[in-house]
Amino acid sequence: MILYDSHIPLTNYAHQLDEELVPFDGRNLTKKFLLASGARALFIRSVTKIDQSLIAGTQLRFIGTCTAGYEHVDVQSLRNKGIAFAHAPGSNAMPVVEYVLTALHEWKKKTNARFPELTIGIIGMGQIGTRVAMICRALGMRVLASDPPLESYGKNITEGVEWVSLQTLFAHSNCISVHAAMNTHDLFPTKNLIKEHHCSLMKSSSLFIHAARGGMVDEDALLKAMNTVNLHVAIDVWKHEPSWNRVLADHPATIMATPHIAGYTEAARKRGIDMIVHAYCDLMDRQFTSQYMSTEGISCIDSNAVNVIKERRFSEHRILWLQGKEGNVFDEGRKEFMHDSETLSDIMPM
Repeated sequence: MILYDSHIPLTNYAHQLDEELVPFDGRNLTKKFLLASGARALFIRSVTKIDQSLIAGTQLRFIGTCTAGYEHVDVQSLRNKGIAFAHAPGSNAMPVVEYVLTALHEWKKKTNARFPELTIGIIGMGQIGTRVAMICRALGMRVLASDPPLESYGKNITEGVEWVSLQTLFAHSNCISVHAAMNTHDLFPTKNLIKEHHCSLMKSSSLFIHAARGGMVDEDALLKAMNTVNLHVAIDVWKHEPSWNRVLADHPATIMATPHIAGYTEAARKRGIDMIVHAYCDLMDRQFTSQYMSTEGISCIDSNAVNVIKERRFSEHRILWLQGKEGNVFDEGRKEFMHDSETLSDIMPM
């Protein structure tokens, strides 16, 4: 038996999986349900937290999350139990790049900035950060990057990008975009990474884009900078999701306030599912047939392309600007934002 989050369209793979497929509510998976099911595989999203207590005593052999990030999974506990694990790195990279480009252009219109005169600082140079760096270089921007793990491992940085410390990045950037993975366990933890003293270094009328994971950034520090140095903010992730910081979302200097949808397209979701089903089929020595069909997008990154992106995906870029509205706004907002595919072609095909 395979248990899967009901938001994952796994039935498209029913023939090649050839097992009973049972859906569950991703926000409410219980140990009792998991034990009673006898499932040997679990397909999840980021809303399901996996830890040692949940998996103890189960018959699980595989857990896959159809997301790029996997901070919601205690991977070490899975290793200790001999449970195979898979995630979907890069599956939503280009949709997030589109979010960043939209934020940059919205800010550019407000401030009359010119890209060739600007410096962008990128925190996290993985699948998304690298793509953002390449595009910003193409737009003529100077690019600074901070990613201590990758720098310490000797990763070859993208041409024209400069490794700097986090302090230097904040002090010398006109725009900052966060794309680090959430990490609480190793030598370079990113939880609570960005604090008040970092925000205090930012230039007047600069832009801060946060499309990584909630809990990395001190939201009160952002608000303070917004009030003191006119910091502009585009924020897609929140410390206490599915709740969000209403004061931050409603602030006049916030140019985008969205419910964790930067990487949320139907195409990205299908790529993520495809990747974890492939991993499971490999584990079970079964033949895998991809259900994802790629489509060609715009390859020229200019103002027209960004206008198309905005019209298709981010025309309502202040969806969380909803003072006093009750109900499950966050999750409902995510559904409203779902789009079929990205506008841009991937500059780094997987």
